[in-house]
Amino acid sequence: MSTIHNSMEYYQSNQGLLSMLNSKKSGNALIDQIISSNDLKFQRKMESMGLSSKGSNSKYKTVDKSATNLLDALSKMDDKSLYEAENGKEYDNAGLLKGVSNFVTAYNSAITNLTKCGGALNKSFQTEFVEAFKAKKADFENIGITMGSDNKLIVDQEKLSAAKPEDVKALLGSTSSYYKNIASAVDSIDTIINKALAMGSGNYNAKGVML
Repeated sequence: MSTIHNSMEYYQSNQGLLSMLNSKKSGNALIDQIISSNDLKFQRKMESMGLSSKGSNSKYKTVDKSATNLLDALSKMDDKSLYEAENGKEYDNAGLLKGVSNFVTAYNSAITNLTKCGGALNKSFQTEFVEAFKAKKADFENIGITMGSDNKLIVDQEKLSAAKPEDVKALLGSTSSYYKNIASAVDSIDTIINKALAMGSGNYNAKGVML
């Protein structure tokens, strides 16, 4: 798991415990001060990793959007109609091929935007995406998908067309370990970026909740 991911989990756990304690005590000035101090420390940590509260953060929003699009494309690979023939008809893998193509396009877009973003955010999550692929490299190659030196996916259309639908579903379906790894990374990207941007805008309270 990446450093930036661990930083966010530690921050959330720490702030959550303090907020719970504060609610039981009906508000405590000292605890409020500690929570506020932790918010400031976390913001500085995010800035050191490339997430700034100053200037334009459009590139981070673009990363967040592309990561969400990636998970959406991957989620659509769970559609049963991609793997089964319609009643009374022969199976046609056109929908499956399009679904895989959309996933690859979304994946490569996420890599492009992370690269443009740079910094620890790029390094941390590109590493998570690449490691998730490497863990299933043989399965990807089996259906005609490889990874280039730029960490983007490359599709062998002929091999993909000949792949067994069940092999594609086992690899990209929502019950697969690959899907879960990507979903976890995307969730972290979304949480970290939105939390950091919210803190930068000042639209949050002492408990770190957006107003």
